[in-house]
This record gives sequence, C-alpha cells and structure tokens, in this order.
Amino acid sequence: MKKYKITAVLAVCALLVSGISSEPAVYTNAEDEDYGYYGTDIELISETDETDSGTVVSSDWTYYADDDGNAHITDCSSQEDEIFVPAEIDGFPVTEIEKNAFMSLPVTKINLPASIVYVSAENPFAPCENLTEITVDSENQNYTAVNGVMFTNDMKTLICYPAAKSGTSFTIPYGVEILGIAAVSGTELQEIILPDSLKTMNRHCLSFNEKLEKIDMSSTAVDEVGIMAFAGCTSLEEVNFAECTLSVELAAFMSCKSLSSVELPKYLKSIGQSAFQDTALTKVKIPSGVESIGYCAFGYDEQENPVAGFIIIGDADSVAQIYATDTDEDYNYANNFTFMTTETAEIAEEYAALDIQQSGIFEYSVIDGEACITGCNSVDYLVDVPAEIDGYSVTSVYHAAFSNCSSPKIVLPDTVVKIGENAFSAAVESITISGNCTEIAGDEPFLFCTSLKEINVGEGSGSYSSLDGVLYNKDMSLLVTYPMMKEDTEFTAPDSCKEIAVSGFCYNQFLEKIELPAVETINNYAFEGCPKICSVKLSDNIKTVGVNAFLGCTSLFSIRIPDDIETIGDYAFGYDYDEELAADIQANMEQYAQSGATNIMPYSVVDGYKIYADEDSLGYKYAVACGIEVVSGTVAIGSKNVDTRFIYVITGAVAVLILIVSGIIIGKSASKKRKEKKSAERKKSAGKKEENNNEN
Repeated sequence: MKKYKITAVLAVCALLVSGISSEPAVYTNAEDEDYGYYGTDIELISETDETDSGTVVSSDWTYYADDDGNAHITDCSSQEDEIFVPAEIDGFPVTEIEKNAFMSLPVTKINLPASIVYVSAENPFAPCENLTEITVDSENQNYTAVNGVMFTNDMKTLICYPAAKSGTSFTIPYGVEILGIAAVSGTELQEIILPDSLKTMNRHCLSFNEKLEKIDMSSTAVDEVGIMAFAGCTSLEEVNFAECTLSVELAAFMSCKSLSSVELPKYLKSIGQSAFQDTALTKVKIPSGVESIGYCAFGYDEQENPVAGFIIIGDADSVAQIYATDTDEDYNYANNFTFMTTETAEIAEEYAALDIQQSGIFEYSVIDGEACITGCNSVDYLVDVPAEIDGYSVTSVYHAAFSNCSSPKIVLPDTVVKIGENAFSAAVESITISGNCTEIAGDEPFLFCTSLKEINVGEGSGSYSSLDGVLYNKDMSLLVTYPMMKEDTEFTAPDSCKEIAVSGFCYNQFLEKIELPAVETINNYAFEGCPKICSVKLSDNIKTVGVNAFLGCTSLFSIRIPDDIETIGDYAFGYDYDEELAADIQANMEQYAQSGATNIMPYSVVDGYKIYADEDSLGYKYAVACGIEVVSGTVAIGSKNVDTRFIYVITGAVAVLILIVSGIIIGKSASKKRKEKKSAERKKSAGKKEENNNEN
C-alpha cells in the first residue's frame, strides 16, 4: 500500500529522534519528545489510551467499556467497502474511536453515528488509503462532514480529508483554524488552498501529498509549521510562508525532493532537526533573527550524507555561520558547508547574471548602454582605466573588479561615477578616483587594501574629495578612509571634519599622534588595530564613539573623555585582543552559553590603561563598568593632565604674589608721590624765601 512505501523516510525520522536525544547546545534545540507517524510499525509517539485489558470482540468490532459504561472502539475487522460504526455495542453506547481502530482496512466509506463524542487526535482514518468519504450523523454534536470531509462541529478543526477522495484541488473552508494530525495526507491533490483563518498546523497535516506542487501560507496566521507537516511531498516546488511564522519544526519539509529554493520568513526564530533534509536545495538564506538550527536541518540527503557544495547564507558571526562549520564528536557529525554573508551572496548572484565581455586586460559588462568594469588582470605598475571600451563609456566599477589585479597604481577616468564594494586588491598602493564619482559602495570600501598609501580624487562635481592622500566626502565633513600604509606619524583632522567613518583609520601601521579638534562622531572600528597610536586628543564637542573604536591600539595607555559625550560603544577604549581568553572561550563554549554569556568577546583591558574623566560623566561610568582605572579632577594642559587641586594652589599663589607685587608697586608709587609733593613744597617754600629776601 502507498502509505507504507514511506518506511525509509519514517525510519530516518526514527533514527533522528531516538538516536539523537539531545543536540549540541551551540545552535540546536534538544528534541525531548518522541515523534512518530500514525498507523506504522514505528511507534515513536502515542496518545494515552485506556488499557487494552478487558477488550471485547463483538462481531467486526473490538472495544472496551470505560468506567462510565461507554464503549471505546479499538479495532475493526470488517472487509466491507462501506462501514457503519454502530451507535451501540452490547448495550454500551459507542462514544470514542481510538487511534488504531481502522488499521489496514480496504474501506472506502465510513459512517459515524450521533453517539460519537471523541475521535482520537491521532486520526484513526489516516491509514485508510482507499477511503473516499466520511459521513457523520446530523445529530452528532461534536463532529460534522462536508462533502465527505470530516470537521469538528464548529468547523474550526479539519479532522480528515479522505486519502482517495476524487479531485485534484481542495479549498479548505474559511473559519478552519486547525489542521489536525495527518488531516490532508497521502492524497492525490495537486492544489491545496489554505484559508486566512488558519492558525495551527499539526504534525503530518499535509504530508505525503506526492502531487502537491505549491503551498501558500502567506495569508494565514500560522506561527509554527508542525512536525513533518509537509514531509514526503515529493513534487512540492514552491512554498510561501506567513510573515508571522516563528518556527519550522522537526522534518517539516523532509523529502520534499523537488523543493529547490525557499525564502524563509523574516521573523523566524527556530529551525528544527532535519527540517529541510533530503530536498533539492543547494543553498539557503537564513534570516538574521534565527536563534537555533537543528542537526541536519539543511544540506543533507536522505541518508544523512552532506550535499556537495551546499551554501549557507546569513549574517557574519550568526547562528547560520556557526551551523555551516560546526562539529560535534559525540554525535559524529561535522558540517563543512560554504558560508557567505548576505551581501556577498547578493553580489555573487548579481554577477552571475551579467554578460561579461573581454577587452584587453579588462572584463566588462554593458549595463543600460554603459560599460561597467568587472575585472582586470594586470601585473603592470600602472593601470590607467580608459574612459571608453569598445565604444561604451566606462561609468562604473563592479564589486571586487580589481581584486585579482596586482598593479600597485590604479587611475580611474573622469567618467566613472560609481565604485562597487571592495573593488580594489591588497596589492594596490595608490588609487585615483574620478572627481565625478557619486558612490563608493560599502561601509568599509578599502578594508582589504592592506598596501594602500594614498587615495586621490580629481576635479569634478561628485561626492568625494581628498587631502594629502586621505579620502573625505565632498565638503570634508566626513573622513572616509585614511590609508593603512600611509607613513605619516601624526594626523590632525581639518576643522571641517565632524565624523570619522566606520573603520576609517583601522590597521594603519604608522600613526602615533591623533588630534580631532572638531570631530563629533567616531564610528565603529574607526581606529581598531592601530598599534603605534600613543596619543589621542578628542574634541570637546565629541558626542559618539562607536564599538571597538580604539580596540587594539596597544601603545595607547590613556585618554581624556570630555564631559559632553553621549554614547560610548562596547570595547571603545582600553581593550586589546586576548589570545588566552579566546582559547578559553573556544574550549568552554557550551559552559559560556549555559551561563548566558552568549556574546562574550575575547578582549581584555590593557594593563595600566587610564581614563581621565570627571565624576558622573559617561566616560567615568564607562571606566568603572569596564574595570579601567579612572582619574577625575584633572584638566588638560597641552598634552598633560594636571590635577585641578594643583591648579587651585598655583592660582592662589599667583593671586597672592600679584597682590604682593601690586602692594609693593602701589606703595612705591605712593611714597614717590609723597616725596615729590614734599620736594615741591620745599621748592615752593624756598622760592617764597628768596622772593622776600629780594624785596628787602
């Protein structure tokens, strides 16, 4: 029988859950329950039934009576095409049908009486491969049937769509909120339309529909795709998830062999073990919010062999990246999949769609009638890119276009207005950019240019400028890139510069002294890995210093943080990479995770580091929080931090000295005036005497 051709798939599932009871803590979820499939010899999950002791065989029926005197049907031996479940057996009203009641029967139609109160949630009709119709007495208060399909009486739960029911399309009625276990399973349906009202998809609910080609859950409210919900849908090619879906459970799409692409919902949190095992997927993009990925979720075939060349796409340092290469000796697996960041994957996909042409040392593609340089193979000292190739104006440079070029000097023509991300190689030392360039893609466009000494910008109406080999935006309010191998030991930012870009100075090997007189924002990683910087003077107007801004500045042992700063990122000041801590984290990753330290970084405070900041300022609080020595009550005088108490003493002494000197000066002035007055009086008296003598 067709249902039992899935034994291999089910056996794999048995191994999944019985052979791996708990999974590595790094990226997986432990599966603590046993999961199984209705009506098979593999008993992995079971509903709690009454004991079989005391069962009675009466004609075609096996049943037992409960304490309330109600009959529970546990088996049926009828070989008739149509079966009428009795309302009463041996004087006991028939109220319940257990999960194995109709195992291996050739029945095509089952009629249920009004007395039925409960039908096992395990769906006892699922093993009936020839079943075309279910009817329910109109007086039944718990269940109903519409066109041979069984629902709960309120039409909120679909119990069973008969496996052999005629037709290739089925629209589940609006109002249905729950698909029961194996509700529409093993049918000939090519199309199943889900209602907006749907909320819950139980295990196996749409499994083994081998002709189903598409499923659209996008308008539903399904937040969890249940265990093995679509397992064995071998023709399924297209899946649209609801935006609200948070979880794709164990083996949900296992053995969907035609499923070659899938867009996972953006708010997805967990992906269960073997969720997409044995599909046609060769790559998958993992949403950034995913917190756990189960063993064999992606990249494995039916026998748990890895798929060659499988690509995992996701955020750097995410669960997706961990899954791509994680190993575990206890469970004898080792993922070895290619990992690509989302950005890189998008670029690769875009590149694959280009029509690449060759012209001399250049590769290019014509986009909207203009040439875009996509590659360059040159060992010459100078590459002077032409303004025109094969009659097409060269207006752009593609991502990584010069990544394989070993020429140390590259000059772009004035026609180039756009430069792609990471366009230049580690060999380049000098880059001349068109003055008409309006876009350089990426937050860190020259991060891999480890030999770069200068960036120059020509005249034009573009968005960039340069000064002394340093790249700025047009009005020089933003410093974009300070070359890694620029050999100056000192740098003072122009007064126009208000912001340092992400990784603006990172890994420069020569700078020792930095002054940023008007800079208000220092972005993430701005000075990371600059080993010779020993002096940094921040602007009094500094407002933001980003994550890792001065990480790894191993010669910098102190910094003054102004009072008005508003934001200080993690590890911004006073930290360096710690190899011992990194090794400890790697060796004890599981213990760190269990303690909740999931984001711990291998950085430690530099010995002897000091932060000069006033009490109650953000700089002071940062230092205290990080365990960095903080010195308050100082002011900067030149390159020195001077204790304000000393300033007060000096100021007082100077004031006293001024008073003393002033007193002396004033005293001398008064004495002089008195002497002058007495001298004048004597002269006046002598004059009068002389006048009197002359008269006589």
